Amino acid sequence: MRTPRRRRHRSLTATAAATAAIAALSTSAVAPALASDQPPVNIVEMTPELTKKMQHEVDTFFAKHDLPGLSVAVVTPARAGSDPVITTFVAGTPTLGSSELVDATTQFELGSETKVFTADLLAYLVATDRVSLDDPVQLFAPAGVEVPEWTDPQTGATTAITLGDLATHQAGLLDAPPNLGAGCGADPGCENPRPGYTQTMLWDAFAQPCLNGQPCPMYQPGTDWLYSDWGFGLLGTILANVLDPVIETEPPAYQSALDQAFLDALGMSSTELEFHGDGRLATPYKADGTNAFHWDNTNAISGAGGLISDATDMGTWVAAHLGYVPSTAPIGVQAMADTLQPISDITMSCSIPDQCGPAHFQMGLGWELHHAATHDVGAAWAFKNGLTDGSSTDTALAPSLRVGVTTMYNKRLSDTDQGLPLAITLLKLLVADQPAPEPAPSAAPQAALAESGQPTAELIVPGMMAAGFVAIGLLLIIRRRGHGRRSTR
Repeated sequence: MRTPRRRRHRSLTATAAATAAIAALSTSAVAPALASDQPPVNIVEMTPELTKKMQHEVDTFFAKHDLPGLSVAVVTPARAGSDPVITTFVAGTPTLGSSELVDATTQFELGSETKVFTADLLAYLVATDRVSLDDPVQLFAPAGVEVPEWTDPQTGATTAITLGDLATHQAGLLDAPPNLGAGCGADPGCENPRPGYTQTMLWDAFAQPCLNGQPCPMYQPGTDWLYSDWGFGLLGTILANVLDPVIETEPPAYQSALDQAFLDALGMSSTELEFHGDGRLATPYKADGTNAFHWDNTNAISGAGGLISDATDMGTWVAAHLGYVPSTAPIGVQAMADTLQPISDITMSCSIPDQCGPAHFQMGLGWELHHAATHDVGAAWAFKNGLTDGSSTDTALAPSLRVGVTTMYNKRLSDTDQGLPLAITLLKLLVADQPAPEPAPSAAPQAALAESGQPTAELIVPGMMAAGFVAIGLLLIIRRRGHGRRSTR
């Protein structure tokens, strides 16, 4: 098994370090990618008043849920609109009873926010023409492994699972692979099979029935939405092997693949597969305050939830997705924003295969994309969260305003104590704080533009990804069942 990479010492403040990492991508004074194409109409500034409001919400959330430690990164545009301002908020301690305080370099388990990093890797490989969203999973299977297809009971036609299906939770695969327990080996007291779950086990899972004797996929790939660690773990392993193939008995080179694609270019040296040897990782706690086991998802399903990170790195990561990168940035960095483009409309969402209901949202690659009315955010927004046995994370972005929030804390909330994620609460403050729009042009010029076939101001969502980012309704499930009790973990 690979030794975790050595991390570089940080000597900058969170805001300065993140901005410096982004600026370092270019050696010349080049405007950020897309910044001149269509800058935001209204600039959300991190004013003292807004900072005070956010601090109040952070303090309230921290106290309400009796958290050990909490770390937040907020990204807003600078006054010119072309550079990010990254503000961090922290509270508490990394370990209960410790005199040490959480700061912007305290690492937390990201859990399923890792899935968007896997999606970023996919966007990079698509942009460099090494894979396609339409590539069937069978194309990447080891010799002798048959990836099952869905068969239409009426016509007999078959549908294969594709990389795009995995990246949008539309592969028809269960949340956990049916043989996940194999990662425990013969240990009867094993709590966590993830570190021992190998590539061989991952592919062998396809030879087993999904649920109640039914084969996988449970339904036609590319249709209904069913959240799947299995699918994203498989996707991460496939993509890592495209860049840096290893034998099946070895863990996939997931860390190396992310480093090559964008982590090294962004200077995100604290974002890595779980490693707690230097004491910077916050101790995970269960909802009752007792110690939780470390997630240590470092083997074949690491792409579903294996990373840890800190507020400094997550601010940089959010800023990159919002387009705060120079046009000379490596293609892996520039492709990160592509994950926010809508890939599919979700009209049916399932918590387990036989418990489904109507849904009204879209999927990007890894991201859930929501309409402005969802939770009354006030602007179209994207969301992803993470949940381990003892840590929680949430990221919410409003791409049209180029603002975003990541929150991390080292406690798993009880199923009845979750409520609205702090990241969404803070995003709503950012959206509500935007200046009033400029007066609209007169009706006559608008009508003339409409007749000419040119886009009018009313039809253009301000911001860098306006053309593609429109979610289609209300998401009914923000929290989900099982070990990932939220619709995204």
